[in-house]
Amino acid sequence: MLQLLLSSLPVKRINGVGKVTNEKLLRMGIKTCADLQRFELIELINKFGVFGKRLFDLCRGIDNRPVNANSRRKSLSVEHTYSGDLSDQQACLEKLPELLMELRSRLRRVDSDYLVTKQFIKIKFNDFTTTTLERAVEKDLPLESFELSVMQAWQRGGRPVRLLGIGVRFIDAGEPGRAIQLDLFDKS
Repeated sequence: MLQLLLSSLPVKRINGVGKVTNEKLLRMGIKTCADLQRFELIELINKFGVFGKRLFDLCRGIDNRPVNANSRRKSLSVEHTYSGDLSDQQACLEKLPELLMELRSRLRRVDSDYLVTKQFIKIKFNDFTTTTLERAVEKDLPLESFELSVMQAWQRGGRPVRLLGIGVRFIDAGEPGRAIQLDLFDKS
């Protein structure tokens, strides 16, 4: 079953295959893992160096890295891909309250050891270019702060939007050895 699933997987979905490597693979006629599986290990090492061995293994479902079941989350986000593109900046701003409500709802279920340090937005335009914008967090994640981020990020592309997402980054205060910087001016 795994082999069948892997066979149709595009090579650009393999961890570590970026734009440049994907283009090199395409020039070699390799679009899927099944295409990549036809190459011998030595051929891939000659073309891609040490990463050739990784490509050889991953396209066959071999990954011997240890699984870390105790990793802690570093971020939380919500995003939505729209069936009809959001035509302009105003249309994006109108979708923010709904996204923020969902983000706040999900944040309520997060362990209290996580401290929000940054907020971010992600915009994917209708030409599939993506931009993100991140800033230090403001207390209580005000809508206005996300609105400002959307306006700034939208200017980078100035096109209809296919996907809009918002999120936060954390530090894990419960992590052993983690020192917390206290806010000198916090009145709470």
